[in-house]
Amino acid sequence: MNDVRVPWTSAAQLGDYTAHRLGGGGQGIVYGVPDPQGKFPGQSLVYKEYLPNVPYDEDVLYDMVCFRQLLDPAERAFLDDRLTWPTVLVYRDDTPTDPRPSRNPRTTVTGFLMRRVGPEHELHSPVLNGVKQQAMEFLLNDDSYSTHIGLPVDDAQRLELLLDLARTVERLHGHGVAVGDLSPKNVLFTLRGQARCLLIDCDSMRYAGKDVLAQVDTPDYEVPAPEKATATVATDSYKFGLLAARVFSRSQDSRDLTPLRAVSTQLANLAARARNQDPQRRPRLAEWIPVLELEHGRVKRTPPPAAVPQPNAWQPPTQTAQTPVVTPLPRPRPTGSAANRWVGGLLAAVLIGVVGGFAATHVAGSAGAGDSSSSSATGTPTERTYVGGDPATDEPSPDPGDATTPSGLAVASGATVDYSQVADDDAAEDVAQMFARFFGAINEHRYDTALKYYDPDTSVVDLGTTAGRDKWKGVMSTTKDSDFVLGGLSSDGPYTLATLNFTSHQDPGYGPKGSPDDTCDQWSITYQLTHSDGYRIYQASKDGVSYTTC
Repeated sequence: MNDVRVPWTSAAQLGDYTAHRLGGGGQGIVYGVPDPQGKFPGQSLVYKEYLPNVPYDEDVLYDMVCFRQLLDPAERAFLDDRLTWPTVLVYRDDTPTDPRPSRNPRTTVTGFLMRRVGPEHELHSPVLNGVKQQAMEFLLNDDSYSTHIGLPVDDAQRLELLLDLARTVERLHGHGVAVGDLSPKNVLFTLRGQARCLLIDCDSMRYAGKDVLAQVDTPDYEVPAPEKATATVATDSYKFGLLAARVFSRSQDSRDLTPLRAVSTQLANLAARARNQDPQRRPRLAEWIPVLELEHGRVKRTPPPAAVPQPNAWQPPTQTAQTPVVTPLPRPRPTGSAANRWVGGLLAAVLIGVVGGFAATHVAGSAGAGDSSSSSATGTPTERTYVGGDPATDEPSPDPGDATTPSGLAVASGATVDYSQVADDDAAEDVAQMFARFFGAINEHRYDTALKYYDPDTSVVDLGTTAGRDKWKGVMSTTKDSDFVLGGLSSDGPYTLATLNFTSHQDPGYGPKGSPDDTCDQWSITYQLTHSDGYRIYQASKDGVSYTTC
């Protein structure tokens, strides 16, 4: 970076900046710059002057200024619109003779110049007694408050803001920058034209693994203890997931994913994964971008629904004709710790020690596809007769008043599957409908109906014996599943491969083998399906199964 010309300016050359104080905090004071001496034409700048007792690394600040200089013009323009990045070093005492601050012992770096926040990122509300920076924290309030202060923001705009923020942070990650203190106080936004974010306090970001200032976490955005005082791609993922959920829960501190799930199951799943205690298992911001694009486009095209009560508002219980009242079957399993050991042993045998709990009902057992006695040596399924006839005939009758199903959804009694991601595949609707009926039957304890959706040659459950079916029913009686998204379809010889993402809620002690006490898990399972008189579940190989704790 030594060949980069870094702009320097003396604090004495900024005019009477102390008369133009704009604000301050624990690190420094921000001043308007009345006299940039024509050195930076066309820019409206402010000066952040560090407090005397604040330790900071002036060489890292120099590197951050160099980083911006080295960007290609298009990338610089994109980031300049979305960051208040350090652009000019400010010094006192002797004029520097070397670009790197530490090599100028008689020169003191006192701060830096950055772009000034413009009126498009300001909130002018008489209710708030003056002009405020329009930060995303204003979105974390109920709609009545937002309307009261003159800042109504609909769901399409909220998605557009999250999309722009995700794109910006992912760009930064690609350049070796981690935001660190990613919180609604540090993200401003504008709704003029296309909704867009503006990240402030950029000198608190980590560049190339180094910090200008010590890392801090905004309250209610603290990362798990081992990661405190760090800034990484994983900590940014954790905080983005919290922010995304709270933008739709309209709450400053809620961890409830229900409002976000009402907008998009996929977004809620990403937010759940972002909370994983293992940093390596959190989604990168790049995973959010296509989902936000899809949902933003969908919400923009969808007329606004009727007003929905706030999540905390009490509503009297209702019962609809399309929700049958089902008396749960007695759980055919032992009780207490012995039950947990019994199920755990069963699942370990079925899954070869990979995953347990819920997945036992869907994953191939120790006898793989090629070992099935009713399969050929090449793994091709033999002809078969299905047990119990067409399972669809066992489905509860739909409510005649509910004749319209939204595009991209397969709806059955007890479950709904979103197949919009693969809607162009001719098989998508039929596969999604099979899964909706299968999981709906499980959720409503219609276990014999659910079992009819298995291929007779499956190695997942012993369909031919009462004991085998009862064991399966016992495990399934511990779980209820939701948030189904059909994310992939392909062919593999005689099979259709279908990747289904969903959430399972199960009793303590019946979670996956590696996390038996989990009561909520996010699953991604790639099933092998056969097709003869409708799709049936054959198995899911252990390599096609993954999960994360909610």
